[in-house]
Amino acid sequence: MSVAMRGDGAPSEIGGDALVVTAFSGELGAAAAALDRALDGELTAMLTSGEIRGRFGELTVVRATAAIAARRVAVLGLGDRTVLDSYRVHNAYTLGARQLRRRRLTRLVLAVDATLAETAVGDLPALLRAMVTGTLVANHEAGVFKTDDQESAPLIDDVVVAGVDGDARDGVDGALADAVLLAESTLRVQRWVSEPSNSLTPTLLASRAKELCAGTSLTVEVIDRAGLEAAGAGALLGIAQGSDEPPAMIVVRHDGGAHDGPLLALVGKGITFDSGGISIKPALGMETMKGDMGGGAAVLCAVHAIAALEVPCNVVGVVPATENMPGGGALKPGDVIRAMDGTTIEVVNTDAEGRVVLADGLALARRMGATHIVDVATLTGAVIIALGHASAALMSTDSGLTRLVQRAAREAGDRFAELPLHPEYDSCLRSEVADVRNWGGREAATISGGVFIRAFAGGLPWVHLDIAGTAWNEQSSLKDVPSGPSGAPVRTLVWLARLFSRD
Repeated sequence: MSVAMRGDGAPSEIGGDALVVTAFSGELGAAAAALDRALDGELTAMLTSGEIRGRFGELTVVRATAAIAARRVAVLGLGDRTVLDSYRVHNAYTLGARQLRRRRLTRLVLAVDATLAETAVGDLPALLRAMVTGTLVANHEAGVFKTDDQESAPLIDDVVVAGVDGDARDGVDGALADAVLLAESTLRVQRWVSEPSNSLTPTLLASRAKELCAGTSLTVEVIDRAGLEAAGAGALLGIAQGSDEPPAMIVVRHDGGAHDGPLLALVGKGITFDSGGISIKPALGMETMKGDMGGGAAVLCAVHAIAALEVPCNVVGVVPATENMPGGGALKPGDVIRAMDGTTIEVVNTDAEGRVVLADGLALARRMGATHIVDVATLTGAVIIALGHASAALMSTDSGLTRLVQRAAREAGDRFAELPLHPEYDSCLRSEVADVRNWGGREAATISGGVFIRAFAGGLPWVHLDIAGTAWNEQSSLKDVPSGPSGAPVRTLVWLARLFSRD
């Protein structure tokens, strides 16, 4: 992927397959209005007739005149400008770029509407990151296993950003470099999440982590079954009992800060396939459970990007990885297992397995000296009922760390809605036979999942992100959210490390 900035000349003077300009509800954006003069008022006429409406994610392609170097003009709708933020700008460019790919228009010129920098996303670098990352993320391809895919659209391979005033160029080159790295990390998470579980087992996920980090400053450790037994990781081993595939605890470390500085732990759920175990899921839609390692994938790819950016802080990524299967040796409802920190867990629902493996992930992070913990997991279907696919859930014990995560999300183009952890919710996980039970019923199911994980944070500043809705948007009624795997929240985790290094 080639991404460049052109500061000389008007956007209309730059060649490519399509020059992308924007419109809002009932009005042309600044770049589109300037271009309209070269098109003899064609865009204004189309706006008046309703051919261009400016609705969010809509794309109208117009044949260019001789006065425009690109072959086509593409008008991308951004909807109501008063509700635009990085999240919506990013998604709009993803939706638009997917349509351009289907039209086989892959060499793009993105005209910048500088008015959005302050009003929608905060500054010009943030706007450029949202535009470029959103565009490049449209390159995700699901059909990699097709042997004769005649319908596959070509990839966007060349992006030129144009229309930025020379006096406003501070930070632009860095923003574009960030955008490319963040897009590559997002696409990698999307690929891993989309991959069938028979080609991305826990062992193979660990191999991917080693390959990804080879030749970098990162250190990688994979703890196998014997090592997990020696460490007392009874929670991860318990969930792994039903599968023939061995579990693995994947640890990736970036030592970019002071030797005695704080250590940010990112802990990601790595269930490479979730059948539900003995509490088996319905068959309909179970094939999507290959993506239940989305949190783990985001953590691994985020730490890789953090190292590539040379962020000056200490970060460790911990991914407890296993399948959750209903084999003859599988956990049964009512069984009691012991986590790495000694806590006993009554497993009343084997389909509430993600929180159980995270218990050992958090315990290991604490053993390694973590001072702050953020865990990421496709944890509950209930969060989709509550928030749909437009926002992940956030629960926390520390307001300062929460503020950093929310700031990082705004920079990255993600969204998190904070849910409460009132003490009344604690009682739903009380067990008569163990220290805690792993499921509290359907009522407040997303919150009770957070309550369970909190018990293993050891009192450290902790944030839990339930990304079950945002990691994959499948057949949603929310048409403004791109379908398929999103790669979330890898970009937020990268920005979090940057903010953590400063604050």
